[in-house]
Amino acid sequence: MKNKAEAKKITFLKLLGNIPMIARFILLGLIFISILVVYDFVRLVALPGPLVPGEDLYIHVAMLILVPFSLCCMIMASFGYAYYQQCKQLNIKPFWDNFMS
Repeated sequence: MKNKAEAKKITFLKLLGNIPMIARFILLGLIFISILVVYDFVRLVALPGPLVPGEDLYIHVAMLILVPFSLCCMIMASFGYAYYQQCKQLNIKPFWDNFMS
């Protein structure tokens, strides 16, 4: 029989199981889009000749910043939600509860 400390352990696989299915699909889509954005930017930089400041370059730089940032935010929101749900199931306080009180 497992003791209470082992029973209340939160693992990465348990967190993955608590992420809602729609969030998983969104994460997969954002990962795919992020890969495409980074690949396209590398392809733009690798073109022969100097980079010409203009609309294409500005859009590529903006996308290079915004899309991976949105992926990071979605990861944090998904795992934060999963962690909170896991804490509710195990009847323990989330780590941020100490900061708020």
